[in-house]
Amino acid sequence: MIVLQNIIFSIVIGIIEGITEFLPISSTGHIIIASHWLKIESNSTKILSMFMQFGSALAIFYFFYKKILKILIFKNQFEKRNTKILHILISILPTTFLGLMFYKKIKLLFNIDNVMYALILGGILLIISEIFKPKKYTISHISNINLFQSIIIGLFQIFSLYPGVSRSGITIAIGILLGIKRSVAIEFSFIISIPLLMGASFFDVIKNINTIKIIDLPIFFLGFIISFLVSILSIKKLLRIINKTSMIFFGIYRFILASLIYFIN
Repeated sequence: MIVLQNIIFSIVIGIIEGITEFLPISSTGHIIIASHWLKIESNSTKILSMFMQFGSALAIFYFFYKKILKILIFKNQFEKRNTKILHILISILPTTFLGLMFYKKIKLLFNIDNVMYALILGGILLIISEIFKPKKYTISHISNINLFQSIIIGLFQIFSLYPGVSRSGITIAIGILLGIKRSVAIEFSFIISIPLLMGASFFDVIKNINTIKIIDLPIFFLGFIISFLVSILSIKKLLRIINKTSMIFFGIYRFILASLIYFIN
């Protein structure tokens, strides 16, 4: 029965990760909420989420690999107007540095109460980005994102270390406020997410390697596969939804979810 429950839980959480990763509503927050409401909160659950996060990151890489290759081409590093490896590094450096420095303290924040507050704050930011976005965007292609914009996006991305904020939500919102076309802000947000998600997943597994039980590995890999497949199948449609849907809608959804957490708990 326990094995069956673990399999079902792995599938359910894998589906949640594969869908929410591509919406500005926080995949981590949803996994914490689901784990709490299903009363399955353990170290194994946390490790499972690491495997699923890596599955989503791999799907993002597969979807954007052509654009990533253009960024990585060496000759582009000497062209003034092209988004380069430097832009990616600058965008992920602050989050990476603080994530490593305060790793243990950040993990202590992973509870449903903190997620509730983060959902509200993140929702406010999304609504602000929609209301105060520039009437005309100045950046219409990913190759035109400059170092200043990369730095600002990178600095605000730090807040995504707080569970429930939504890394994609905050980077897309800030990108829009900086005058970057929404579809371009979405592309850049997910491209810079790849090293962060993969790196975080790998680091988490290494930190928890001594607590991983061999008997749990099939469940972890099931979660990875489910997350990857759902991500591959849904990413194109979900990115289109983000591009076409007002951020106010996602902000309202976050408020409703936060309200449910408050009244249920």
